[in-house]
Amino acid sequence: MRNKFRAAAAMLLALAALAGCGDKVRVFSVYYKNADGDSLVMEEHKTSDISGDRDKTVEYLIGELTKSPKTEGLINVLPDGTKLLGVSFLGRTATVDLSKEYYQNTDVDELLARYAIVSTLGEVDGVDNVEILIEGEPLISATSGAVVGRISKSDVVYSPQAKTQDAFDTLMLYFPDAEGQYLVPEERDIEIQTSLSPERLILSELMKGPGSKNLTQAVPADIKVISAETKDGVCFVNLSGDALTKISPGTTSTTLFLYSIVDSLTELETIDSVQLLIDGKTGVEFGNYVLDVPLERNETLIKE
Repeated sequence: MRNKFRAAAAMLLALAALAGCGDKVRVFSVYYKNADGDSLVMEEHKTSDISGDRDKTVEYLIGELTKSPKTEGLINVLPDGTKLLGVSFLGRTATVDLSKEYYQNTDVDELLARYAIVSTLGEVDGVDNVEILIEGEPLISATSGAVVGRISKSDVVYSPQAKTQDAFDTLMLYFPDAEGQYLVPEERDIEIQTSLSPERLILSELMKGPGSKNLTQAVPADIKVISAETKDGVCFVNLSGDALTKISPGTTSTTLFLYSIVDSLTELETIDSVQLLIDGKTGVEFGNYVLDVPLERNETLIKE
């Protein structure tokens, strides 16, 4: 009789262990916009472990991105009504097909949505890259008007992680000399901000002006930068149309304005050239320039 009880107890323990395995929980990081809509914030979401099924995992995570965040003050990155139309995989690249409501996002909102999707799906085992389709067609960048294509986790330079400690970096910025003829490099130690991409951080520092009294300011403090993003070595800087009225139309002033931006941004290893856009358009006449092609670094303007 005692042996029967032992056998029954062992069976109950085995069943309990199996039940426990079925209740295994996986924690995923899902990204939303902060209250100001200019940065990404991570929120932990728990679900039963579906990591062995990539399709179900991606479907779950995209579904979470369409829901309201649990944390008060956070904002969805996907517009209301956005639906997942399909998921496919090619090697370690996940392709997600979203409905046309996605395009209700523009400028910075679209860039943040893109990065939130890539950062969130980067949690999926076996996914290193993400390609986004809209109604079966390749995603078009709201900033550059170009096809976005495949995005790897390493391409997400707009850091969504919360800052855990003070971090500083040294930027090389370029400002006109007192005579307004050449650009002079100025090193600046700045605190890294998770709410700004490196591109936006450089533009923000240029708008603050030089630290040296011997230098002048080329980029006005009140100019509006709609967005700045880098793709395949080209940084697309989208300025508001009123930038045309804030810069003197003279040959030297427009040249120093443009190359203060270009030479500062090309200090980043990821940037080879800069395409300036005005209200999202290329080919705009800007002083003595036509902004129809990316501008490469101009070393001849830098005073030795």
